[in-house]
Amino acid sequence: MNTESITIMLSDNTGLQATEGTAYVAGWINAAPSGAFQFQFLGSGGAFVAAPSVLPIAVLAIQAWQSTGIDVNPSATPVTIAYVGGGWSADPDTNSGQLYDAAGCPDLNVPTDQTQYPIVGVPMGGLIGRIGSTGSPFFIGRGPYLMPSTFPSGELQLCINDDLTGAYGPGLKDNSGSVSVAVFNQGLAFLEMSSVPSIALTTATNGNERLVFAVAPTQPAPLPIYAASPPIATPPPVAPTQAVPAFAVMQYPPPPYGNQPQPSPPGPFDFFEFGYNAAADVSAVNGFGLNLSFSSAGESFGVDPRISRATMASAYTDFIAKEGASAAAYGELLTVGALGSSYTPPTVKGEFFAISDPSDMLIAKQAAGVLDSDSLASYWDATLNAFFAVNSYLSIDLSGDGTNVYTGQCTMQSLNTVSTAAYTLSNGTNTYTFYQPPQGLQSALYVFQQAFSQYQAGGSGGDAGLLQMNIWEALCRGVAVAGVATQSPPSGFSTTAWNDSAQWYGAGSTCNYYAKFLHCANAQGEDARIAGNGPPIFLGGAAYGFSADENPNGSYSGPNVPSKTQGNVAPGSTVAIMLGPW
Repeated sequence: MNTESITIMLSDNTGLQATEGTAYVAGWINAAPSGAFQFQFLGSGGAFVAAPSVLPIAVLAIQAWQSTGIDVNPSATPVTIAYVGGGWSADPDTNSGQLYDAAGCPDLNVPTDQTQYPIVGVPMGGLIGRIGSTGSPFFIGRGPYLMPSTFPSGELQLCINDDLTGAYGPGLKDNSGSVSVAVFNQGLAFLEMSSVPSIALTTATNGNERLVFAVAPTQPAPLPIYAASPPIATPPPVAPTQAVPAFAVMQYPPPPYGNQPQPSPPGPFDFFEFGYNAAADVSAVNGFGLNLSFSSAGESFGVDPRISRATMASAYTDFIAKEGASAAAYGELLTVGALGSSYTPPTVKGEFFAISDPSDMLIAKQAAGVLDSDSLASYWDATLNAFFAVNSYLSIDLSGDGTNVYTGQCTMQSLNTVSTAAYTLSNGTNTYTFYQPPQGLQSALYVFQQAFSQYQAGGSGGDAGLLQMNIWEALCRGVAVAGVATQSPPSGFSTTAWNDSAQWYGAGSTCNYYAKFLHCANAQGEDARIAGNGPPIFLGGAAYGFSADENPNGSYSGPNVPSKTQGNVAPGSTVAIMLGPW
């Protein structure tokens, strides 16, 4: 065995016939062995190869529609467009006479009544495109812009969004400058999983690597790739003159879907995250798609390979019913299609079910205009009211040995001139404030989405991020209120309550039942922690049920939480990945 290489073995155990569906794999690594960015693709031989580069295209501000010489067919091959440098202006009397980038003139949209502009209601001076000389204009801006697969084929043309005919003034005559864009008329190809029995990983990486597995009735379209846009700056960055390499891959958005997603998944999909001398994991944070598992150094993670994908659906339905009224709001997460009627996902053996992450479900329903009085949107209101009870206390021990304990009281404070309950926590040196979000959808997304927001003063720097994640973890596990004290508590009181894994996901509790299913459910939809119920679906009950679902900070002696190796997979190791039965 090559001691400088990590070998990844692939095994397709779906049991599908070619007429039903085929398993495919695509992969990439972001490699930085010497600090220089090198993006690489999984090639047909099981090795990673350099990603393609393209010469930047200059688009002049003083000319109308300009040919790129690139013929596109978005329904077959992805096309992405990204700004990579340069600056221009559509009017010297705007933006204090300064040039701007492809996003267009800041704070100046084309009035909707000036219909001689190619596109109204978007920034004047923004980058726009069309297909062919008679195609409808579309707004690109800085990008990366993925051309929808529903677009027709033809030649790509680019232009500045300005008064091209001079209907409202000098038109293009007072324009100046140019912007450069990178157009990728290609993507990352999927390979039949059976044709890639092993993968060799030989390059030190930055930990953002993935293998994407998809089961589809036909060959999936390549995944879109795109170039990196430079940071927004005044003046705009200089346009590159050398070839611009691909920077990243556009991934499938997780279900559910209100409209056709871009890029559109070819069927059920899931992913494996890995790195050279880094941890490896199977992640279900954004919803369950396929029953993936892997093993390394005698440890196994992911879905029990004896569990079929169809069993997952029936187990989830049974689980929600058996958990009772407290879990009923989560029943809608089992999706079999799209929220709207405009898009039907491809099916395999008549199936396109997935178990959606609750945050994705709420955001999709809101975007589709079907959120209404969804019970999941108000699910956390009562719990957050109890957690942010005025005059209550928290004491969080981040260190586990009493050397870094944050303690504080909940009081009424002002957030953007609104009176709001908030905890101010201090360890004697640092002080952070955490506000209660408004009730309804914002409370639900505060817990489910777990993104740093206006409800955490000062951002996520220092210990603030860890403290906030401790709060989110406790809420999702149904133990947050148990860590709230009505009087000044012993040091580390909250952590002691939150890190007692025997109390997590209690029957009838208010908790994240999506996470409870992944951690605790067996194939019959029962709580596998109860003696006699049999093993959990996820090996060892280890899974990612939400974005901060890690082993807790502070003193903790419970089971391993995430579905990933506890140490790094070292060079010379072998990782075996199995795509389980359908």
